Amino acid sequence: MIYLLIYIIGFMITLTFLRLFGKKIGIDYDDVENDHDDWQNNAQAYLFFSIFWIVTAPMFIIVVIMKLLYRFTEWFLKYPNV
Repeated sequence: MIYLLIYIIGFMITLTFLRLFGKKIGIDYDDVENDHDDWQNNAQAYLFFSIFWIVTAPMFIIVVIMKLLYRFTEWFLKYPNV
């Protein structure tokens, strides 16, 4: 029973994360017509990613960390060497 509860909570958290930040991290299937993707819109893609959140959540965490490190590096390299 506890595993089902954990799964439902993870599903909702992943779906909420994708709704809020999906387009910002590059997951957007609403605007572009993609012949090489199976998703017709964001609802299908977000549902799949949320169902398999055990696999996709670590992937999202890695993507977010990499983007944050990239922004930090850009910010850090703006300053001249002293």
